[in-house]
Amino acid sequence: MATVVPEHGIQSMVSSVRKGPILTIHPESLRCTGYLAFWFMVAVSIAVTKAKVDVDMENTLLVQWFGYNNICVYFDFNPAREVAAMIYPLVEYSLFLYLLASHLHVWSSWSQKLVSTRFLHIDRVLVVIEIILMSWFRMVFVIKAPDDIKGHTYGFLGLQVVLCIVAIKNLVYFHKLHKSPLAVMCERLGFPNLLNEKAQDFVGGTYVFLLVGVTLFKMVLCLTTFAGDPIINSKEPGGRKLAQLADVVWMLLAAVIPFVIAFFQRKHTDTLHIALGFDDSKVLGLVDENAGLLESGGTQQEGGGN
Repeated sequence: MATVVPEHGIQSMVSSVRKGPILTIHPESLRCTGYLAFWFMVAVSIAVTKAKVDVDMENTLLVQWFGYNNICVYFDFNPAREVAAMIYPLVEYSLFLYLLASHLHVWSSWSQKLVSTRFLHIDRVLVVIEIILMSWFRMVFVIKAPDDIKGHTYGFLGLQVVLCIVAIKNLVYFHKLHKSPLAVMCERLGFPNLLNEKAQDFVGGTYVFLLVGVTLFKMVLCLTTFAGDPIINSKEPGGRKLAQLADVVWMLLAAVIPFVIAFFQRKHTDTLHIALGFDDSKVLGLVDENAGLLESGGTQQEGGGN
C-alpha cells in the first residue's frame, strides 16, 4: 500500500530541515596541502630508494630510453614504489578536493555575475576531464616500469595536461575577478603598486606560456621516443642536457611556483562556506510525478486506488 502526501506535506518536509554544521573550505589551502604531500612523497621515495633499493642507477629503464634519470625513477623500485603508493592518496584527495572546490568557487562567482555562463559551462566540463586524468596518475604505481614503460608513463602525461589546464583556467578566472596572484604576492611582500594590471597580465601570461610550452616539449619528446623517432637524441650529451633542463624548468613551473601562488592566494581568495542541513521528516520515499511523495506501506491519504 502506498501513502500519498499532498503538496503541503512536501512543504512541511522542507520546513522540517534544521540547520547543521557549516563547512569552511578554501581551495588554495587544499592546493597547498596537495603540493606539500607531493614533495613529502618524493622525499620519502628518495630516502627509501637510497636506503633499500639495490639498483644500478646508470642503467635504469629511464637511462635506456631517455639517456638520463629524473624524479620518476624513485617511484620505480620496491619498496619505494609501495611506500609512495601509500602516501599518494594524500596528494590525490587534496587535489581532487581543490578541483571541486575551485569549480564551486567559479559557480559562486557566476551566481554573482562575475563570470559568464559560458565560462561556468567550460569549467564544468574541464573539471571532469581534470579529475579523470588526475585519477589515472595512480597507474604509475599500478603498472611497473619494467613490465610496461609506456603504460607506466602515460599516467604522468595525463597529470601534465591537468596542470596546464588548471594554470590556464586560473589565469583567465582571476583576471575576470581582478585578483591577479602576482598582485596578491606583491601586496603581501609590501610592494602593492609594483606592477600595474597590464604588467601583471603579461607576467601571468608568460608563466602559462612557458608552462604549456615546456610541457608540450616534454610530451612530444616522450611520445616520439616511444615511437622510435625522438625529436632530439637525449642519449647524446647535447640532447641530454636540453632534456634535463626541460625537466628542471618544468618541475619549477609545475610543482614549485603553483605552491607559492596558492600560499599567497589562500588568504586573499574568498572562502567557501557550505551549510549542511538535516531532514527531520519521517516521511521518506519516492516522488510520484503526478501526486507527490510516496511511502511504501500505510494507507492512502489522497487520491483514489491503492
